[in-house]
Amino acid sequence: MLESAAPGGEDDLALLDAPGAVALTRLSAVDTVRARILLSVEHGLLAPETRLPSTATIAAGLEVSEMTARRALEELVADGVLVRKRGRGGGTFVTGSPPHRADAAVAAYRTDDRAIRHLIDQRMLMESAIMHAAALCATPEECDELDSYVAASEAAESWLEHHVPDSTFHRRCAAISALPEAPAYLATYDSLLRYFVPYPQDRLELGRSEHRGIVEAFRRRDAVGAVKITRAHVGALHREMFMALR
Repeated sequence: MLESAAPGGEDDLALLDAPGAVALTRLSAVDTVRARILLSVEHGLLAPETRLPSTATIAAGLEVSEMTARRALEELVADGVLVRKRGRGGGTFVTGSPPHRADAAVAAYRTDDRAIRHLIDQRMLMESAIMHAAALCATPEECDELDSYVAASEAAESWLEHHVPDSTFHRRCAAISALPEAPAYLATYDSLLRYFVPYPQDRLELGRSEHRGIVEAFRRRDAVGAVKITRAHVGALHREMFMALR
């Protein structure tokens, strides 16, 4: 865990180093997938007997290979957290009474609590600049494109399906801004994504509404309005990410 907030200490490294993590960087890709699903189960975000999406969807949502996702799911089945059901209506489900596991990968995620909070703050500063610049130059066609990603997110049946258009929305805003610092913003954004865990669809509507508000601000060339929405959108992560749900 990060211990010191003094200038030049490890907290500064968490702000400057894109991975922004201490324990997470030591985990394998399989471990990170297992931890993210376990955290969702532990906090009731994936309720008992919930059917998980396909392996391909999980892989895309967590930005790993299908082989990595498959291995993580197999481990969770072996641990009794998930169960495979065959036949019509089959698939991979959270078990009815998931066992509590003292999992080392989950512990690693919790250890990075302070680094996660720093990454959220860093993203808020950088994304505010991105949205301010994008609002001043977004074309009607680019706004229509952004609206299409919000619509795709609304049509998603799970967080894992929602993640792809949601992430694309932010990446396109960065491209539209044309800021030379956009790659640095995306490095921070991608680092924070590694800590997200699957959420129920009904808890995502506010974020989509904020995305719609950002696009409307772009259409009006309202840079201040776009930044106001962005600060609320990113700031909510301090309350909504897994480390705040204890």
